[in-house]
Amino acid sequence: MAPVDFSGKVAVVTGGGRGMGRAYCLLLASRGAAIVETALRAFGRVDLLVHNAGVVTASTFADQPMDEVLNIMAVHLLGAWYVGQPAWLDMEKRGYGRIVLTTSMAQFGHYRQPAYAAAKTGIIGLVKSLAHEARHKELDIKVNAIAPLAGTRLARPDAKERWGELIAPENVAAVVAYLLSDQCPVNGEIVHAGGTHFARGFLAQTRGWSSGTSPLTPEQVREHFGEALDLADYHIPADANDQMEIVERAVLG
Repeated sequence: MAPVDFSGKVAVVTGGGRGMGRAYCLLLASRGAAIVETALRAFGRVDLLVHNAGVVTASTFADQPMDEVLNIMAVHLLGAWYVGQPAWLDMEKRGYGRIVLTTSMAQFGHYRQPAYAAAKTGIIGLVKSLAHEARHKELDIKVNAIAPLAGTRLARPDAKERWGELIAPENVAAVVAYLLSDQCPVNGEIVHAGGTHFARGFLAQTRGWSSGTSPLTPEQVREHFGEALDLADYHIPADANDQMEIVERAVLG
């Protein structure tokens, strides 16, 4: 198969001055892209977009001030919207584009970063919605989320010490580059990448339990709660409509 190549492609990478963003920029440039934050004005189009800009603070839910919460939301979640919408409009016009938005392992929850976790989890909903929109409009636009772990200023210091060069951001950049390429086969996925490891993350729903009669009582919920949450069998809904159909089949049979 041909190597991953970005010759002639115009890329925008937010937060590209250091850390992960810098690694993304350097790898894309080495593979042929033009990388500028003013791509639309300078080149008239955007082919590739990576939203990597980020800030993080350590506060518990009880202690985190609202101005800090709003700043985190503005940079991570609203930032993806501000930079993504103009790029999307251009991509939609031309029927082609690749977008990678940055989520985080904080989607699983983080004791001292509740606002950061909330913003990064919101990115997942945005990614899946955009992928669904692209499919609905029959556009060759692929939108995926990267959950990176690398030796940058946002990483835990002990991880750098234990992993050494394996935690270099260049390793995550390789995964991002593939997601941005013409060869990328997926849309609306969450890809975790850390060190030389990468994996699929996903949102799922267990088979659950239905009484088949209404009203459902708290006692029935108590009796069947373990069964409803059992991970032995689960579905990965394609979108919100698919999830609704799964529930409908369970209720109506």
